[in-house]
Amino acid sequence: MTEVEAVSEGLNSDLTVTVEAGVGRLFVKGAKLDDDLKARQLRREIVINQHVTHLSPEIRLQVEEAGWLIVGFDHVEGRRADYSPLSPDIPLVLDLLDRLSETPCPTIPLREMDLSAHARPEDAHRFGGGALAHTDLNPGNVRVAPDGRAYLLDWARYKRGAPWWDATAFAQCLMTCGHTPYDAESILAELPVWKTLGLGDLDAVAHYQSTARSKWKPRLDAWTNASVAAARRWHDHHLTQNPEPPTRTRHF
Repeated sequence: MTEVEAVSEGLNSDLTVTVEAGVGRLFVKGAKLDDDLKARQLRREIVINQHVTHLSPEIRLQVEEAGWLIVGFDHVEGRRADYSPLSPDIPLVLDLLDRLSETPCPTIPLREMDLSAHARPEDAHRFGGGALAHTDLNPGNVRVAPDGRAYLLDWARYKRGAPWWDATAFAQCLMTCGHTPYDAESILAELPVWKTLGLGDLDAVAHYQSTARSKWKPRLDAWTNASVAAARRWHDHHLTQNPEPPTRTRHF
């Protein structure tokens, strides 16, 4: 007997349910084929999945029928990650980022990291590179299992870019969740990939994040508004600080 339970996650899909079936429990996402954006995002997850199963749930089911694209992933029991100050989840996400940074960039079609619309012209070259980047490290995309392992979900926006991009994206998320810019950078400083940041790179990232988010319209969800405010604080912090990345130990 198959059991289906609706879930509230997966805002970029037309259907999100958990299914108890013969292959085990699955997290199922569905997109209507006439919704080009959602279907395209789900197809991108299909393409990348085999390259990131050491970081993310594996796809077990794929069906395209009756106007729908349906994909079933291994269901990860657990909860969304907590990025707040002193959270025990932060070391788990650092480990996840470390493993992501060691993941070879697959030989599949990949969009290049192009942030020229909001970066300063002299900084646009900094964001390119040959590393695989997830690009969306918000806490809803990181699932912490009961065994203490963190899993990275929702690969719809992966790109090829600078090896440090996801680490700086996590720093932005930490600030959104209450960390100061100084402490967020210090937490990330122990990651080997953070040490690949060159002089001026972090300042360029902070400027980009602030400029890009300043274009966002105010929304009802607290995360969006907190993210905009955090990016502004980060930019202001770098206006008065040395742009070199800090080397202090983590604060949790």
